[in-house]
Amino acid sequence: MTYRTTLILSAILLAILALVYWLADSPASIVINSPTEVIDQDADYFLTDALIKEHDITGSLKYQLKSDSITHYPYNDHTLLQMPVLKNQGDNGQITTSRADNGKLLPGGDDIELWDNVVVIQDNTAGRFATGIANENNQSTGRVRMDTDFVTISLKEEVADTHRPVLIITDNGETRATGMTAYFQQGQIHLKSRVRGTYEPE
Repeated sequence: MTYRTTLILSAILLAILALVYWLADSPASIVINSPTEVIDQDADYFLTDALIKEHDITGSLKYQLKSDSITHYPYNDHTLLQMPVLKNQGDNGQITTSRADNGKLLPGGDDIELWDNVVVIQDNTAGRFATGIANENNQSTGRVRMDTDFVTISLKEEVADTHRPVLIITDNGETRATGMTAYFQQGQIHLKSRVRGTYEPE
């Protein structure tokens, strides 16, 4: 091998080494190797046998929420609930009880989602629920039960809404539908689609 050939091969080898070094130290490599932001998804508090009460400006009880356990996650402000039981106190004295296997308080605490074996029962002894039985004083009697597998309840508006199938049971009939909006204070249920049922007058 001549001296000139040796110089050429050495120059090529140095050029390759310089290229490799430049690629290893390039901005693209820095981006790939840069540390990523770590999101802490651990709960910041956990309660068992919890009871939350909300009162209105007059001091009257508006609702109470009981749960076997409450777990709050600060990264998305969600609060997971196990076996939640929500009780709403109506202006006319009626009590609406909503229960499920699982639930979640959404950010801000104004809305709650319930799923798995959801049951909503309104005690109409002092209320006027539209699907109840009316007596001579034009007040409904008995109870109204609503069964579904998912519902969202607005704690401020006292409205329950679902797009899922629902079964409504009253003292004198059953109604099935897909989708429902129940207005606790007004005592009204709006069924969205595929409504069918049976009614047995006394």
